[in-house]
Amino acid sequence: MIYCAIIAFFLCFVFIFYISRHSWATTAKDEGVAISVISESLGHTSEKVTHVYLASFDNNAMSKANKKVIATIHPNKKKKP
Repeated sequence: MIYCAIIAFFLCFVFIFYISRHSWATTAKDEGVAISVISESLGHTSEKVTHVYLASFDNNAMSKANKKVIATIHPNKKKKP
C-alpha cells in the first residue's frame, strides 16, 4: 500500500512539473519571446523539438473552442470583444 502512495506522489510531481513547464513555454510564445530563447530555456537540443512541444497544445484553438461551448451552455452571457 505504501508503494502505491509513493508512486502516486511521484506521478503528481511529474505531472505538475510538466504543466508548469508547458505553461511557461506557451506563455512565452504568446508574449512574442523568440523560439530560440524558449528552446534554450527549456534545455532542448534543437528548435525543432521546441516547435513540436509548442504545437502540441495550441491555446488559441482551445480558447476559441471553449468560448463556443460556453456560449452554447450559457446563451444569455454577453460575448466579450
